[in-house]
Amino acid sequence: MKYILDIPDIIYRDINGIRNYIAKDKPSAAKKVAADLFRAIERLPDNPFAYIELSKKFDVETDLRGCFKKPYVIPFKIEGNVIKVYRVLDGRSDYLVLLGLKE
Repeated sequence: MKYILDIPDIIYRDINGIRNYIAKDKPSAAKKVAADLFRAIERLPDNPFAYIELSKKFDVETDLRGCFKKPYVIPFKIEGNVIKVYRVLDGRSDYLVLLGLKE
C-alpha cells in the first residue's frame, strides 16, 4: 500500500523550535537535527507498521505509534493509507501528558 503523509503546521513549528533552541549553542548541529527529524518523518511511509505502538510500550489506550529519533519522539497514526503525524516532542518530556494520553 502506498501511504500519504499528513503533516500539520505544528510539526514545522515543533522542528523550528527545536532547531532554534539548539542553534543558541550549536548552529551547525541545529541544522543537522532539523534535517534528521524531517528525514525520519519522510521515511514513515516506507514501513509504518515497523514503529512501536505506544499502547504496547506504555499502559495507555491509543492507536498512536512512535518513531523514536533520540532524544525526540514523533507520534503518528495510520488511518487507511494516510499517516497523520501529531507532533515532534522531546522524549525526555512527559510526552504522554502532552499528547493527552495520561494525566
